[in-house]
Amino acid sequence: MRNVVSWKPLVLGASFLLYGAGTAFATETDHLYPTPSTGFMSVQQDGRQINCHIVDKSGPIVGANVVVKGTTIGNISDMDGRAIIENVPANAILVVSYIGYVTQEVTLKSNQTNIKITLVEDSQALDEVVVTGYSTQAKKDITGSVAVVATDELKETPVSNFAEALQGKAAGVFVQAGGGPLGETTIRIRGVGSVNGSDPLIIVDGVQGVDIDAVNANDIESMQILKDAAASAIYGAKGANGVIVITTKQGKKNDRVQVSYNGYFGVAKMANDGYGLLNAWEAMEFQEEGQRNLFNYRGGQTVNHAQFGSIGKDGTGHLTMPYAIKPAGYSKEQIISQYGSIAAWEASYKDNGENTWSRSAYYQMLEDGYSEEEARAGTNWYDEVVQTGKVQDHQISITGGGEKATYSVGLGYMNREGTIKESWFRRYSLRANTNFFVNKWFNIGQNTNIAVIENSGERGRQGDDNTFGKTFSIQPWVPIYTVGGDYSGSQNAEGGRAESAPMSVDYGKDNRRRFLRAQSAIYAEIMPLESLGENLKIRTQFSARLGGAWDFWMNKRTIMTNKEGRNNNEFYEQANYWLDYQWTNTATYSKTINDDHTINAVIGTEALREGLGRWIQAGRINYPFEDDPNTWVINNGASSDLRNSGNQNAVSTMFGMFARADYAYQGKYLATVTVRRDASSRFSEKNRWGTFPSISLGWRMSDEKFMEKSRTWLDDLKIRAGYGTTGNSNIDSYNWAFQYGTGNRYLYSINGSDTEVYQGFGVTNLGDIEAKWETSKMFNAGFDITAFNQRLTANFDYYIKKTSDMLIDANWSALAGAADKPKVNIGDMTNKGVDLNITWNDKIGEVGYSVGVNLSHYKNRLDEIGTDAGIFTGTRISNMNVLMKGHAIGEFHGYQLDGIYKSEEEVRNYKNDAGGTVLPYGTSDASTLNAANYVGQFKVKDVNNDGKIDASDRTFIGNPHPDLTGGINLGVNWKGFDLSTYMYFSVGNDLFAMYKYYTHYGSLQSAYSKDRRDNSWHPVTNPDGIYPMWATANGESTIAANESNSGYIEDGSFLRMQTLTLGYTLPKSILDKNEDLSASDRDLIQLKSEHGYEIIRPHFAELGLNDTSLEIIQNIIFEDHATISPRLPKPPVQLLIDILKAADKFDRLTAMNINHAPMSELAAMTFFYSHISEYNRSVITALADSIQILPTGACLDFANGEKGLVLADNPADFLHPMILNFKDNQIYDLSNPETSDQLQIVDIMKTMDNRIAIDSDTLKQFVADPYIKATADRFRAQKEKINQRRNAASAVLPTKQPVMDKPVPPASPVSAVSIAARNEVTPPVKKQRPAKRKKLI
Repeated sequence: MRNVVSWKPLVLGASFLLYGAGTAFATETDHLYPTPSTGFMSVQQDGRQINCHIVDKSGPIVGANVVVKGTTIGNISDMDGRAIIENVPANAILVVSYIGYVTQEVTLKSNQTNIKITLVEDSQALDEVVVTGYSTQAKKDITGSVAVVATDELKETPVSNFAEALQGKAAGVFVQAGGGPLGETTIRIRGVGSVNGSDPLIIVDGVQGVDIDAVNANDIESMQILKDAAASAIYGAKGANGVIVITTKQGKKNDRVQVSYNGYFGVAKMANDGYGLLNAWEAMEFQEEGQRNLFNYRGGQTVNHAQFGSIGKDGTGHLTMPYAIKPAGYSKEQIISQYGSIAAWEASYKDNGENTWSRSAYYQMLEDGYSEEEARAGTNWYDEVVQTGKVQDHQISITGGGEKATYSVGLGYMNREGTIKESWFRRYSLRANTNFFVNKWFNIGQNTNIAVIENSGERGRQGDDNTFGKTFSIQPWVPIYTVGGDYSGSQNAEGGRAESAPMSVDYGKDNRRRFLRAQSAIYAEIMPLESLGENLKIRTQFSARLGGAWDFWMNKRTIMTNKEGRNNNEFYEQANYWLDYQWTNTATYSKTINDDHTINAVIGTEALREGLGRWIQAGRINYPFEDDPNTWVINNGASSDLRNSGNQNAVSTMFGMFARADYAYQGKYLATVTVRRDASSRFSEKNRWGTFPSISLGWRMSDEKFMEKSRTWLDDLKIRAGYGTTGNSNIDSYNWAFQYGTGNRYLYSINGSDTEVYQGFGVTNLGDIEAKWETSKMFNAGFDITAFNQRLTANFDYYIKKTSDMLIDANWSALAGAADKPKVNIGDMTNKGVDLNITWNDKIGEVGYSVGVNLSHYKNRLDEIGTDAGIFTGTRISNMNVLMKGHAIGEFHGYQLDGIYKSEEEVRNYKNDAGGTVLPYGTSDASTLNAANYVGQFKVKDVNNDGKIDASDRTFIGNPHPDLTGGINLGVNWKGFDLSTYMYFSVGNDLFAMYKYYTHYGSLQSAYSKDRRDNSWHPVTNPDGIYPMWATANGESTIAANESNSGYIEDGSFLRMQTLTLGYTLPKSILDKNEDLSASDRDLIQLKSEHGYEIIRPHFAELGLNDTSLEIIQNIIFEDHATISPRLPKPPVQLLIDILKAADKFDRLTAMNINHAPMSELAAMTFFYSHISEYNRSVITALADSIQILPTGACLDFANGEKGLVLADNPADFLHPMILNFKDNQIYDLSNPETSDQLQIVDIMKTMDNRIAIDSDTLKQFVADPYIKATADRFRAQKEKINQRRNAASAVLPTKQPVMDKPVPPASPVSAVSIAARNEVTPPVKKQRPAKRKKLI
């Protein structure tokens, strides 16, 4: 059995060689590996010395390769990230590379001797693994359309949920955030997917349907967006609108405890100053202008304004601002005349709506001490309710792990004040993820996320009843308060509708909405074939989502303010909960055959039950203390008016079976096949099952031989295409069934009496037993390209998505009765589009920069809707949207305006496209036409050329779907500073400017805008006006205000900067300066007592460590940290942990134990390199170098059963030496990728000394071959340098016999001859090495 102590110190010593002997490393001048593009060439040794400092954003990089392009001159960076390059020729270009980073080429200036190079992490170089549906794939091998979102960017964006941070980050993904702190956020992937809902499926840690607001963006580890059917078909019935897959942070094995805090403070402000409304005095003057136009251009008509009066029957008078607006239009003298005095008038005030007196804002503000100018402006309702909201966010995360368990815990607190007063949103979140490794083939774990959300005030509702809508629905000449101190509002004649915005804000400030969002998943994984080396994983996961809501609100008395208000208060309290659960079982298997064929497969089942739960609501009226929230309990209200209701939620279930297989041949030819079969209780038994298959193919064109010439600039090019189907069951749980209920509609006279009736059952919902799955079929083709040393990355996709059997509300006649109608399969729709993402990362001197642009374009068309007439929808303006065959979903529909009638002659002779005369809108008979009344009104286009304007002339006037959407991401960094921003934009989409219904046409007595005043047509003052001539509300035509028309359509294109972030990263030297070892750090690196320093010191001496290195090891590892001399450099704690981690693992792999036989050293090192991302590469390299696993002369076993001999070992890459194959007596250079694919080393043959003898004639033939000599020279030169460095370092150590645990093998005859002949033959330049050589034996 192997001595358990032996390898740990060896690894420690070999790794500290990198630290303690850093000077020796830094001064090497030719310790370099050639690149395939440059080969070898002889360079004159007469250049300058260059001092390089290699860093990343976190600090120095150890082990980075620095080479002078086209030469063998170079070095490797030491522990401080420094490398000294000797004999650098003029006009040299340095090539700097390191695993996981983008390779950089830096041109040196003529006199430059010092340079700092910052490497940028490269996810592609690490073969980034992404989650793509119940399993993972390397990003480079994905054949579907998958967007990977950089989660680091989410943390930089102050948003309330992760969806808001997606704006502009991924091509084809459109995000529209709600206006308030808890506003509804809409996500669309590749446009509108169905008329029956287009929300994507959101999956967090395998749990489906998670609410957007429940996910803390700081907890997200990775996020993928599956955009096409090939990627999302494995989710079957729920993947039709795309899938967002989120994985939260997990702990890592053998990782120290890490506690991090992330927080920010900020403010939120409105980007504009309102709707540009007229102030109080301007509103009065506008009314006077309207009366004068009505008089002058409408046949002497006059009208009286309830507050401002009239210009008189002769049209020469003026309007005046009243002292009182309730009673309406009273002057101060009239008040005194009627009530005796102002004081008596005020004393007669009552809050009953009849005697709720108010002054005009002008006189009330003068009364309150405002200036004349301020009083004339009146009330600015917008300014009264907006604020600068304070925003704060605090996140604490704790991660760690040992050999048997890992954990990750996150705590979050978010507090966002809205831009409307008294609106706020708070979220308290907890995430706890744990994983327990029972043994090497079995582990269990859980992922839990809980969020408690509290909200009050305006939350971003749509419509005119929200707070912003109330800023223009009350006139500016209305004061905030009545003379009695109540809020003033629409009780004042012509004052507006409903209540004012400040009143709405104040009355709702104590109402509360609280939510619970929790999801938890427990899982178990077994790897039953682990001992056989087969990668089979069986996983079962049971998860549950629990949601709850508790609301209470007081509807206070408003009759004193609102003409439609309540004369009593109402208090309601509501509680509900819902529960979903999901059980997912999967088996995944991966295997590589002969290094050429890679197969990954997953099969599984999934069961879901959704909608469990109930709700209940209670309410009462007439609370005596409506302003005191402490009295707001149900029992304090009047018991004579009980308002109780409740019900259970609609439950649905789903069961699915799925399978996916991924295949790759030599990494060039890729294929993925997926199939899922789902059954849903939302359909009748005859249509319950649906099958959703997909297939996608990929071709890595850049690896083909005919692309060799492009490899100087092209890093990777992959072409891919896929086709698949997905489903949609977004309908009511019992859509297929006829449902019955009770109510006042179902009254029966059981005994035939007209006075005695009994409540019975009736049909409440009609069902459609024939309803079936809504199905989407998508074709996707695209490419992924990386070029110019990873500086350029681009992705392109073209797709066609056809959705058939769309489930749409049945458009049945009234003969079907009053019961609710089901959704039926009557619609088909097509989406076509392209997605493009381009990113460029580069550096100019010390300034690094990045530019990212993503673009998306799509076209939507309804192919079938079940009726040629279309299905219309609207708001206060009817029929403004339509679903119609041959057009995009939701297009705007209405009358097409054609300018303004500017004269009576034009009214009588307006022509259509056919040349016929057209009567104005609202006139059907030319004999009754009064042309004067239409001058200054809108002209409407006669679309059907029938000579009149009626409903048949309505047409398509706008399209809400954009022509182009996208985002721009910009970043720049310099010496620790970084500046970044991202913008998103939309081009070509139309908006229906519903606000004009109020602010331009005064509907519901709303305030008018300056735009309407300044741009209204007038024959004298504004003959080019675009709005109808203003002639008071009486002079407005129906077509302008109440009918959908093209005047409401506006260009919705925009470019918005979402964030601008400036940061600074403290130098690592500052952060490490006062670093001390914690107790946990000492525990991690403390060796057992039997591993005392004196026992392992000889092993360090054997490796040639200098005194400094030995003292560091002794003080840090074997004694208390405080005893370190201040003059000695201190290695990073993490390096010590990395060293011990590798040593422990090597011991476990190579030592005998009860679980498995010991691995050979070769097998153990092969394991390390296959899991290199889990270890410190520099430590593993030092370990491999010390062990000398494949020395020259070693006999080998190959995977194909053949045997061979090492002719020249390769210290740079021990797994790929030059070998002789005994079967065909041919020589192979395994450092050539083409050759290494043919012969894979399994192990060293079990011979006594691992050597064989070779006759002298054979050796001569080997030496005579120039290629063998060149390779052997290259390998031996590297090794010789290492030995020289060790010998020099060991000279300063006390003489002591090294303790060895195995014999030193004798020198190889091949290596001796090869090295002896090294100076006789100049190595030739070799650009390509053929896979096989001629026979020599």
